[in-house]
Amino acid sequence: MLRSKVSLILIAGAMAVSAPAFPQEENPAYKNEASVRALGSFVKTTTSNGVDTMSVDPPAPSRALALYLASAAQGDPWSAPNGAILEIDAYLPRLGEEGHLRAIRAWAGNKTPEYQVIDLDGDASVKQQVIARYLNAEQEAAAMPASSFAITQANYKFRYAGSSGGTPVYAFHITPRKKRSGLINGELWIDGATGVLIHEAGYLVKRPSIFIRHFKIVRDVRLQNGTPFIRTTQIDIDTRLVGRAELTITERPCTCERSKAIPTQESRK
Repeated sequence: MLRSKVSLILIAGAMAVSAPAFPQEENPAYKNEASVRALGSFVKTTTSNGVDTMSVDPPAPSRALALYLASAAQGDPWSAPNGAILEIDAYLPRLGEEGHLRAIRAWAGNKTPEYQVIDLDGDASVKQQVIARYLNAEQEAAAMPASSFAITQANYKFRYAGSSGGTPVYAFHITPRKKRSGLINGELWIDGATGVLIHEAGYLVKRPSIFIRHFKIVRDVRLQNGTPFIRTTQIDIDTRLVGRAELTITERPCTCERSKAIPTQESRK
């Protein structure tokens, strides 16, 4: 029991470090096509402030990336002050333990997320050591400077990878400019019409602990009338002590009001 509790704490620590790296339910049609078609050539350019960028010929992918970067600087529907219905499913396959949370996430005046539980069930260790710690990781991430972890030209290099058929979706490989905690090596899929980021996937470039072998995160957004409607995040952590830990976090924007926030780990101490 002690061994499993220590491992769960390490898992939570990894989540706390990685949470700010992503400022999005599955889109199978995009997933099957976006990574297999290479289009255009790459031309390396340098902006007036010395930051390298990647331009693409033809210009449509470059325009989609510019739309995304411009909208990302203005926040997203999942951050303050926008509320959301939050569902978390956590599972530890080797231990056979799992837990589920459904809650309302609202934002206090200081832009700190607070939670009202609608439903919470499962194994006590998963609820206390994984789900509760994930909520605390969200709060810690909200307190950190977004510019340090955001997927922007200041933190990442972008390389065009390909496009989908039908509705235009453009894929880009991203690599951090520096090997820093919280940054990922992975890919982005951007909706060509709106510049909305509909898919992110990657792994941490710097392990938060020697007890963590691998940390992978996949985030997808489903659009409704061109607007983000559902965001699903899947986290897969491979630990040295208890094997894999799997989390699925589903978010739906809502205008519901929080009546009473649940206590976080810090407030229970």
